[in-house]
Amino acid sequence: MKNTWISNTALAVTLALSLGLTACGASADAGAQAPAAEQGEEQTEVKTATNDTAEVDVASVENSAVKEYRIATEGAYAPYNYIGEDGQPDGYDIAVSKAVDELIPDVTFTYQAVEWSSIFAGLEAGRYDLIVSQAAKTPEREEKYLFGNTAYAWDLGAIAFVKGRDDIHSLEDLSGKTLTVAVGSSNANVIETWNASHNNAVEVVYGDGDITKALLDVQEGRVDATLVSPVTGNKIVSEQGLNIDFALRNDEEPKPVFWLYANTPENEELKEKVDQALQQLVDSGKLGEISKEYLGEDYSSLEAVQSRITQ
Repeated sequence: MKNTWISNTALAVTLALSLGLTACGASADAGAQAPAAEQGEEQTEVKTATNDTAEVDVASVENSAVKEYRIATEGAYAPYNYIGEDGQPDGYDIAVSKAVDELIPDVTFTYQAVEWSSIFAGLEAGRYDLIVSQAAKTPEREEKYLFGNTAYAWDLGAIAFVKGRDDIHSLEDLSGKTLTVAVGSSNANVIETWNASHNNAVEVVYGDGDITKALLDVQEGRVDATLVSPVTGNKIVSEQGLNIDFALRNDEEPKPVFWLYANTPENEELKEKVDQALQQLVDSGKLGEISKEYLGEDYSSLEAVQSRITQ
């Protein structure tokens, strides 16, 4: 700009000397060029603003491409799931879900705690999209819901009873006794199946799924026993100082635990993404690390669980 101004000025002087009035025209031309330059600057600013707007639009499109899925968990089955100090769902199930969330760019999860007794009804009513809450796979559930193909935990069964009793070691020993289990739970399915072939020898008392309340019922003598995960049971007994003992069930092998989804085409796609992410967590060892942090031991694979059973 500076060199152009000098050149125009020299030309104006020359023309003024030779033609007199032409200097005014040269001056007018110079004046005309200034607004043009300013106009050019304004056009550049407008263009920049348009580009900024385009960038915002792209970001908006990218954000809109992220699909939110609502996860339900019981929130009363520590250390798998519970309500943290911040009032939000926490535990192994939530930590795994968040790790999966990080591996799937176009998916985000939200979490809500739901009582076990109504958790499946809420799924069917569309109040959330999936359940991550140690829900065991059963034939009845497979007919209604979608299950993942990659296990995120392996479940061990145990019978809890008052410490000092020596008459309970297996399901057979529960004949003629009372047992509390959560309505609709995998443990309810276990004892109902066993009862069906043993003349309903065990009296079943159904609860709401709060394992702490079930263990207190056992300790206070309201029932003889309950079926629990040894992970959950031991944690509660230690924290509450309960007078409870456990016997590992010898009637079955450890069972895989999967994510459970409402049966929709959209969830079919989500299930495939989650299975891939979970397998990635298994292969990298990250799932085992999360298990040790929340459960005290590695329950992320069958091999890890079996290695402790045989010790």
